[in-house]
Amino acid sequence: MLPAVSFAFMSGIDESRDTQGELEISGAYIPLGPPGMMSVGYLKITNTSDEDIGFDKFSSPVFDSVEVHGTEHKNGVARMTHVKNLTIPANSTVELKPGHTHLMLVGPRRDIKAGENIMMIGLGFNEKRYMIKFRVIDPRDDHTDHTDHSHHNH
Repeated sequence: MLPAVSFAFMSGIDESRDTQGELEISGAYIPLGPPGMMSVGYLKITNTSDEDIGFDKFSSPVFDSVEVHGTEHKNGVARMTHVKNLTIPANSTVELKPGHTHLMLVGPRRDIKAGENIMMIGLGFNEKRYMIKFRVIDPRDDHTDHTDHSHHNH
């Protein structure tokens, strides 16, 4: 049933609203964690346009919700904070990485497996939708390459 859900999630593409021409997305990965637990997503987003691009929301058919979280370091203690909006400044790169800003993948609807691709959509302030393909990696596997720099301009 999941392939039908994924297809439905990605169908209905509207070229006037669904674009990635101004963004280059690379290295998108999800480290495999214990089954049924929240996960995290990391990636690099490069804005090649002359305007800031912001995101209101991220969604995936595999998780109940996707939230942007930051990490605040205070008095030697790291604490996660909810980030309402994620902005990629014009002609800049933002990296979501461990110990810093990242995506929290809440309420898994199924177990994920190393090697699979998880699709997400980022909804921009500009009312465009940006498709992002994350690779699930097993951090215990030294041979896993999570530095895939291919651009996800489908």
